[in-house]
Amino acid sequence: MLNDSRLLVLVVVAGLVACTPARVAGPNPAPPADGAADAVSPTPDVTADDTTATDEDLEARLVEMARTTRGPDASLLPIKPVGISWSSEPREGSPLGIVLHDRPTGRAPVGIEGRLADRGVTFGRLRGQWFGIAAVPIGTSGPQVLTLRLSFEDESDYEQTVELDVRPTRFASTNLRVDSRFSSPPADVLERIREEREFVRGLLGTVTPEWLLDAPFEPPRPIDVTSPFGQARMFNGELRSRHTGLDLRGRPGAPVKAAGRGRVAFAGNLYFAGNAVYVDHGLGVYTGYFHLSRILVAAGDEVLPGDLIGEVGATGRVTGAHLHWYLSVGGQSLDAGSLLDLKLPDR
Repeated sequence: MLNDSRLLVLVVVAGLVACTPARVAGPNPAPPADGAADAVSPTPDVTADDTTATDEDLEARLVEMARTTRGPDASLLPIKPVGISWSSEPREGSPLGIVLHDRPTGRAPVGIEGRLADRGVTFGRLRGQWFGIAAVPIGTSGPQVLTLRLSFEDESDYEQTVELDVRPTRFASTNLRVDSRFSSPPADVLERIREEREFVRGLLGTVTPEWLLDAPFEPPRPIDVTSPFGQARMFNGELRSRHTGLDLRGRPGAPVKAAGRGRVAFAGNLYFAGNAVYVDHGLGVYTGYFHLSRILVAAGDEVLPGDLIGEVGATGRVTGAHLHWYLSVGGQSLDAGSLLDLKLPDR
């Protein structure tokens, strides 16, 4: 015999068969309790003689009965919180990969929006699951809250929150000496600098509405760091900025490769970055490759991980030949090296 709780579930759903299925509406509907489905009637598939069915089996059968009895109406299924896993450690100044797992017996969302540290998180389908990369900017550490808003085909939605702890990062500082025209640019290039900053800001603010990724990120060069991300930069004794990229050692002419699948969004010369390439990986995620001696791609080119896109150089504001590897997520500069810790959803 079924235990009392399972028998009670069957009695309850039998009494609901004549009712119109309830739709979840409003900005924050509460998900129904596990083990229950809306408006189903008992069939011979679940009987009082079935003593082997687990609670999960029973729930799956009830959901299938709901589909059979009322038709394939997604609104009959219960709304359930999605499963959440981090594909990297939450760390200050780094990207945070977030994988959302659909519940097989829950209603499948058609859209998900997120928010972390007062910044939006964009999610898209990748390898059959919802995946997003959140920006955890410098200055963000300690307890944080990720808020998710799930939307469904019937225009209902559901809000889910989860707490996480962001580990702080200690950033170094250094004093650099460069040509004075780069530390204190002459007046005749100030307009160029302003225009380029506006252009790059607009470029990195453009969000391709789907992932272009299909494989994990790879290093564009062997990881031999000459200057880390986040380092406070003193130019000729004046504090000017933090280092927004990861500098990798390389001789002039050494190959520079694309770190991930994407589309070349820009390939050209910028005053500070020198010869530069930006690659769009989708959903507001861009990688940049600066100070190149040669650019071997053009805007609009499709690239795969490991494709040759340029050669190491010393163009722009530099103290010597190297690759400045850059990452932007939602317009926020982050540690590009942390991309190597991201794990994409399983296929």
